[in-house]
Amino acid sequence: MVFAFVAIFVLISFFALHKHEVLSASAIKNTLATLSMLVFNVTTAPIVYLAAKYCREIYASLHLPHVATTFWQGIPWLLVAIIGVATKDFADYCSHRAMHTKWIWPIHAVHHSDTHVNGLTLYRIHLLEILFMQVTYIVLLSWLGIPELLIATAYVIGSLHSAYVHFELDVDHGPLNWLVASPRFHRWHHADTPAAFGKNLANHMPLLDMMFGTYYNPGPCREKMGALSDDIPDHNGFKLLLLPFVLWQERIASAISKTYARLAQTRTQS
Repeated sequence: MVFAFVAIFVLISFFALHKHEVLSASAIKNTLATLSMLVFNVTTAPIVYLAAKYCREIYASLHLPHVATTFWQGIPWLLVAIIGVATKDFADYCSHRAMHTKWIWPIHAVHHSDTHVNGLTLYRIHLLEILFMQVTYIVLLSWLGIPELLIATAYVIGSLHSAYVHFELDVDHGPLNWLVASPRFHRWHHADTPAAFGKNLANHMPLLDMMFGTYYNPGPCREKMGALSDDIPDHNGFKLLLLPFVLWQERIASAISKTYARLAQTRTQS
C-alpha cells in the first residue's frame, strides 16, 4: 500500500513536476541504489523478524511493569490511536537523535546518502537501522500494551506520512507546522549543510523538535541533498551495504590513533 502510494507520486513527479531531474543520470543511479537496498531488505526480512522476536522474548523475561492490554478497553479508539502515534513518534525521535551521534550515525548515514530525496528515499535504509528501530520500539513502547491492531494501523498511517515528507515538494503547513511535519520541514533534515545537521528529527510531530531544541525551518530549502560533504557515497548499493562497517573501522582506527598519541605525549612529559 505504501509502496503503491510512493510509486504513484513518483510517476506524477516524472510527468508533471521534475521530469528533467527524475531522468538525470545521477537521479537514476540514486533510484537504482535505493531499489537495490529495498530488494536486499525484503530478502533479509526474516532475519529482522527473528531478531525482533528474540529481543521481545528477552524483554518479556525481565517482567518489567507494563500497562495491561485490557486497560485500553472502553477508551475511544481514536484517543488510543492518537496516544499510539504520539508515543511512537517520541520513540522515533529518541532513536533518530541517537542515530545522529558519532557511533550510531554509520547505520543511519545510508538513509542520508540519497542526493535526490524523493518518496523512494523512505526505502533507503540499512538492515542494521531497521534492527535498531525494532529494539527501540520494544524498549520504549512495549510497556504501553496498546492493542496490536491499533499499532499496525498507526504504523501504516505513519509510513504513508513518512513517504509524503520525502516527496520533492516545497510544501509547508503554516500554522500547523508544530503539529504535522511537512516536506519542507523534512527536506531541511536531509540538506547537506552544517546549519541543518541533526535538525528536524521528529518523523511526524515537529513539536518534539521545538521542545528539545532541534527545530530548523528557515523557509524553502534550496540546499543540496545527501551527505557528499561527509564523503558518503550516493549511488553504489554495494558500498551502501558496507558503509556502516567502513565508517566504524575508520572511527575505531582514529580512536586508537588518538589514544596512542595521548599515551606517547604523557610518556614524553613524564
